[in-house]
Amino acid sequence: MKPFSELSAEELAMENLFIRWVRFPDDPPIRSFWENWILKYPSRKETVDRARELVLSASDWKLETLSNQDVNSLWGRIRSSLDIMGDRESKNSPAGFWGNNIVIRGIILIVMSVTFLFFMFYFIFGNL
Repeated sequence: MKPFSELSAEELAMENLFIRWVRFPDDPPIRSFWENWILKYPSRKETVDRARELVLSASDWKLETLSNQDVNSLWGRIRSSLDIMGDRESKNSPAGFWGNNIVIRGIILIVMSVTFLFFMFYFIFGNL
């Protein structure tokens, strides 16, 4: 990890200690650390100011709320995309999606095996 003195404004704005200082400037130990750091590296003041602006702008970001119509439209597009993907998958493989996907078959086989072994041990050793 590079020292703070070598970080760009963007990199500095992603550091947890820096973010805490910008968002909670009244925290004495953190405030003291950064004030002393700026005194030690006065040439980095412009970078610190730019990083601070980045943190503050990211902190002010608000998630826009969607209208019911937008939500319904989005869900409709998701459903449509899933239907199209399912149709493509079933056309490409006579076994369908579940039969053709090796990873899913492997996971199912592992789960079934572990379940079988669990019950076998339970019936064999559970009656002792």
